[in-house]
Amino acid sequence: MKRPIVLAALASVFVARVASAQDCGARPSAVVADLGLHVINLGYQRTLGCYVSVQASAGLYGPWTVNSNVLGLAGADHDPAGDVIGFVLRGRVFVHPFGTAPGGLWVSPFAQAGPVVATRGGVAVSGLAAAAGLSVGWTWRLGERWLLGLGLGAQYHTATFDGSAAFPGFARLSPTVDINVGFRF
Repeated sequence: MKRPIVLAALASVFVARVASAQDCGARPSAVVADLGLHVINLGYQRTLGCYVSVQASAGLYGPWTVNSNVLGLAGADHDPAGDVIGFVLRGRVFVHPFGTAPGGLWVSPFAQAGPVVATRGGVAVSGLAAAAGLSVGWTWRLGERWLLGLGLGAQYHTATFDGSAAFPGFARLSPTVDINVGFRF
């Protein structure tokens, strides 16, 4: 059972090395859909060479894993469910250790922040959400123009209202999932 997995992993690395033979500067720009665990963003990605890409995006922020206390990620203080929702700006760098940017293996630190709203004691409150984290993943080049990236990592994220992380706010270390779809031009 392990043998097919190992062979598939080796084939992926070989394909990445062949892809790296492509000019890293060809089509350095991309419009991206950043479909992370808590965000639905639209953004721009720029390849700065064979080892680095940068990305900026903006969009909807809804920490549903915290709002619904999925797998206890919100902690015991989130009963009933929260209703935090807002808008974030996100910036990130993708470091491609094998020189295959924008495809192949990457390590990506990121930060995001933006305004959020929620309900506390039946009253609408506004506040700020912020997060910083690190993901590791892989981006596949689908032809010359399309990119599909998947990654996993960890983030420290917080939402505060009136200067407090008390319910419906939060301040937690939690997992993150990255899904990026890009169109290169």
